[in-house]
Amino acid sequence: MKLVVTLLVLSLTVSVGENNKLSPRITGGYRAKTFTIIYLVGIVYFETQRSPLFYGAGTLISNQWILTVKHVLKYKYIEVHLASRRSYRGFDIIRVYRENFHFHHDKQRVIALVKCPYQKFDYRMNRVRVPAFGTRHNRFTGNMTMVCGYGTSKRNGKLPEWMHCIEVPVISNTECIKYYEKLNPFEMCTSGEGYKAVCGGDVGGAVVTMGDNPTLIGIIWLMPTNCSSGYPSVHIRVSDHIIWIKRISGVGF
Repeated sequence: MKLVVTLLVLSLTVSVGENNKLSPRITGGYRAKTFTIIYLVGIVYFETQRSPLFYGAGTLISNQWILTVKHVLKYKYIEVHLASRRSYRGFDIIRVYRENFHFHHDKQRVIALVKCPYQKFDYRMNRVRVPAFGTRHNRFTGNMTMVCGYGTSKRNGKLPEWMHCIEVPVISNTECIKYYEKLNPFEMCTSGEGYKAVCGGDVGGAVVTMGDNPTLIGIIWLMPTNCSSGYPSVHIRVSDHIIWIKRISGVGF
């Protein structure tokens, strides 16, 4: 019998089951070392100055472009925290307005691009490459990835002091639908084995291959109701969107 688990958008206000508690950060992870995950940026978004703050992330793919999901771009502007291993305490903080948000024409696809002021790269901040055009049909099944984020330690709780990471393999969608009722072809999953998973506040972050040529292959998107349940995490597959990324940003190929 197929096990069906509710998928939730990652945010500080993510709704979990009454008996489920939001598990620590990226569940089962370790604290990121200084100046290693220098492509990840924190994103803070809110409706008004008096509204609650919400948290997500994005990935630098060039000096001016950030790849994320449209869920974190719902208001007039975002605050982007650059070059930070600590949660939302960037070396530099910039405000980026709605006219610089770019969404996919297919509304089912939540991938989004943000154009920001030009950033000079150094040892604190740099991009990660997107998949090459020739890999656009690659599912990356079995590839070991590093997944990092600034997620909360408990539901509506205090943000953790440091970025955390997990190392997990990509699994096939055939394997993933044993846990989830439905997946879109442009979604991909990473294994939850060892109770490793993304959690609240990690949405929009990066799933990056490990090895000599790290490549951004996924954007953190969904999680099970219980982060430490051992169920897979679901991401947006970047290789299925490289033509759109190139058309909007000029990055890639």
